[in-house]
Amino acid sequence: MQIFAHRGLLHQYPENSYPALIKALTAGYAIETDLRLTKDHDLVIIHDDNAKRLTGQDLIVKNLTLSQCKNLPYTNSSENLISFRALLKGLKKFGSTQFHAIHLKSDCQTEIGLQTVVSYWQEFDLYDRAFVFDLTLASARRLKKLDRKIKIALIVSEYQFEPTIHLWQEVKSLSDFDFVWAAEYRYFYSKDLILQMKNQKEKVYAMSPDVHKALGHPLAFHGYQKTWVNLFKWGIDGICTDEPVKLKKYYPI
Repeated sequence: MQIFAHRGLLHQYPENSYPALIKALTAGYAIETDLRLTKDHDLVIIHDDNAKRLTGQDLIVKNLTLSQCKNLPYTNSSENLISFRALLKGLKKFGSTQFHAIHLKSDCQTEIGLQTVVSYWQEFDLYDRAFVFDLTLASARRLKKLDRKIKIALIVSEYQFEPTIHLWQEVKSLSDFDFVWAAEYRYFYSKDLILQMKNQKEKVYAMSPDVHKALGHPLAFHGYQKTWVNLFKWGIDGICTDEPVKLKKYYPI
């Protein structure tokens, strides 16, 4: 089973910063990180569409060039935002045993954005090292047409609170994606559901409740370890969490 460090080791370093991601890799974790398309059609690593929360500067990412993004420092840190290319260069030092989760934000799901993603997959030969997730069905289909070899995970939940969130019954028979990225909104995970997903798709990964603090998950702050134990029993292929160090104690990697 893989442990995905959500935005890297974000309790020790600024989220999605170079050290947060590289130190997570060094510790043996897979990483989950976020891509956004810049004004000059390149890819920067940042979760939010506005840089204000992380940098203190009220700037819309898609209106900035990659160079401008890379010059934005994290608040109270010597680290700046980084490009996807910078991460991929750092990734070369590590083996290919982990499958990393690349979150394609809405900015990337344009024609030029998807083509840019394909170009990076081809240049760095990421096919056996990373997959993309959080796509609309239209984006998933288009990306598969551009490059069939890229692995795609659709987010599946009990409630469609975003256009990129899907209901299992509606997508389970589709061939436009390879993996499931399960995201429990309140009460979704069960043995029967996980087994159904595993019978249909190559890999099934799950978001830990602790990641969904903003969504008000009832186990977001306490008790999420119970979910971990159940997911282990049900044969989950990986868990994404803000607490990879704690999770490792439950399931050594």
